[in-house]
Amino acid sequence: MKKRMLVGVVAVFLACVAAKAQEVKPTGEMSRPEAINMEKLSKKPISITGKVSTDGMTLVGAKDSKTWKVLNPDFVKENAGQVVRVSARVSKDNSEILISSVMVQDAEPVVAKKDDAAFRR
Repeated sequence: MKKRMLVGVVAVFLACVAAKAQEVKPTGEMSRPEAINMEKLSKKPISITGKVSTDGMTLVGAKDSKTWKVLNPDFVKENAGQVVRVSARVSKDNSEILISSVMVQDAEPVVAKKDDAAFRR
């Protein structure tokens, strides 16, 4: 009898803890990407290749050396100083980006050599 009551009390306690963990955060505690006005960004993401700054706040394009301000720097913080290809939505004024995916680029692209055995007859 005592075991059943103890199990019942523990089950109620665990249910309360699980319900508390699912509560929504107040508006002031939102993370930065959720606080961004999505209307100011392009609808279609673009692909940009470039180098991430050491603090992760900017991305310098490889083709045109254009500097982009990253709206969610915590997304690329671990790739600081590396050459990456990102998929991002661009702001209307073309100076800020919201990154949705990051892929680290290799230093040298792999190309076929004409003297490889695969090309010999």
